[in-house]
Amino acid sequence: MEPMSTCKLFGAIRALIGIKNTIPVIHGPRGCAYHIRYLLSARSGSRIRICSTELSQEDIVFGAENKLKETIITVDRTYKPELIPILTSCSTSIIGEDIQKVARELKDEINADIITISAGGFESDQSGGYEEVLETLIKDITIPNRANGKTKKPSINLIGVFRGGPDLLKLKKTLKNMGILINCVLTSGSNLEDIKNIPLAHLNYSFCDISGIIPCKILEEEFGIPYVYYPFPMGFSNSLNFFKTLIDHFNLNYPLHEEYDKLKPSIDYFRQKLDGYKAAIIAGPTRAIALASFVRELGMTPVLISIDLIGEYTLKELKWAIGDAKPKVLIEPELGEIENFIKKEQPHIILGGLGESYFSYNLKIPVLDVMHGKELTWGFQGALSISQKILNLIRE
Repeated sequence: MEPMSTCKLFGAIRALIGIKNTIPVIHGPRGCAYHIRYLLSARSGSRIRICSTELSQEDIVFGAENKLKETIITVDRTYKPELIPILTSCSTSIIGEDIQKVARELKDEINADIITISAGGFESDQSGGYEEVLETLIKDITIPNRANGKTKKPSINLIGVFRGGPDLLKLKKTLKNMGILINCVLTSGSNLEDIKNIPLAHLNYSFCDISGIIPCKILEEEFGIPYVYYPFPMGFSNSLNFFKTLIDHFNLNYPLHEEYDKLKPSIDYFRQKLDGYKAAIIAGPTRAIALASFVRELGMTPVLISIDLIGEYTLKELKWAIGDAKPKVLIEPELGEIENFIKKEQPHIILGGLGESYFSYNLKIPVLDVMHGKELTWGFQGALSISQKILNLIRE
């Protein structure tokens, strides 16, 4: 009754807005576009453009394919995007609006590329939207014969990355220094040319246990590109193992352990200061697993791990991450379950996102937003930053 996950349309839009010069058009009532734009803008702090056909009651009763055509043409002429994804909403999925037919009819009339996504919110949760977008991009945009043009220099695709910011910028620089190029990030910061060139990479790395695994399997089957799915580079050891996985895969000579050894005094310092404190983790599966192992690395005790959705490898990796700790693990919980446990256990800090600010305000427990795209959280420097912020919040 109080779900902690959202709908397919939200997931699809979230995946699409990361692509440069792309304007999604939601074929549905105006509220779908407004509320998704509002939430994603609040979470990212960025200007997000999502257009809508703004359907009325009459449109739902009698159909609105002409209104969809007019909206697509207007978006193409007004904003001049490279890509216009057309998405159904709950209402247009129910009445069976044929957005594929509209896309075919307009293909030669507009300058933008056009794809279609069935995104009725009731069709699945957000993971279905993520997956369908990534699979559609691979199917409709990627150019298969480019797989023959691979360079000798190691390159990877990051699959299932939907937020950019300092994390992505720092990761690109770090990997470049190691001799590894990022070929395409699907989808944050990518453009159509990047997506077309996905087959050029030597390795795919899934950054999302929910949305990244199936696309990685498709790319392995279609183009013979192997994939890796763990670890996620959040925390000192996770980052070390992430970089080591890539260095070993490409047989590179890079002094990774020398960099890590320089961090050991800082790790010891934070362990001394944070030992014994309790943390609650509320996140998606990949990030929750990384955070669970990270707080243990800091000497803290994870007392709650709340995961909104689970993927193919989630439970196996979670077992490894928690080790001998015995946290309460909530899978696809309702809000009340989380609230009751936090009230009972009284953790010293909550690691989550914007949505968890409610707990901070009402239960007087500090919340660290580790989801915000404007903050550095990945890699060694991200681990140092998070550690210091945890310490600062607990001391307040």
